[in-house]
Amino acid sequence: MTKGHRTYEDEVLSVLAFEFSVKDHSESERKLKRRLRDKKLGSYDEKRITSIREFKNDLQVELGKLNKSEFYTESKEKYADMSDWDVNGLLRHLKNRHPEVSESAIESFLPYAIYIYYLR
Repeated sequence: MTKGHRTYEDEVLSVLAFEFSVKDHSESERKLKRRLRDKKLGSYDEKRITSIREFKNDLQVELGKLNKSEFYTESKEKYADMSDWDVNGLLRHLKNRHPEVSESAIESFLPYAIYIYYLR
């Protein structure tokens, strides 16, 4: 995730990253409304949040496929590592599949997502 100046999408993804079920939506929405207001990043836009949530869910599912994912490369190490993924291929795929999400948000969230959903 981006350090320093955070964008609307960065802030939304930082909350959605830990949303693991539909039951978490109301809690996430409450947090998002407060954070967006407090950080003066704009108003809560349900359509925009839904697009970002779809991106996050798509990425989470892809990383959860592990060796069944076309972007998973054979692990060369004993332990899980960032290099187990074709990051550039996954970036291209996500940018094409989710054009409504900014490239910078996708690029900054992908390593964080690999850490959260794969390495941890």
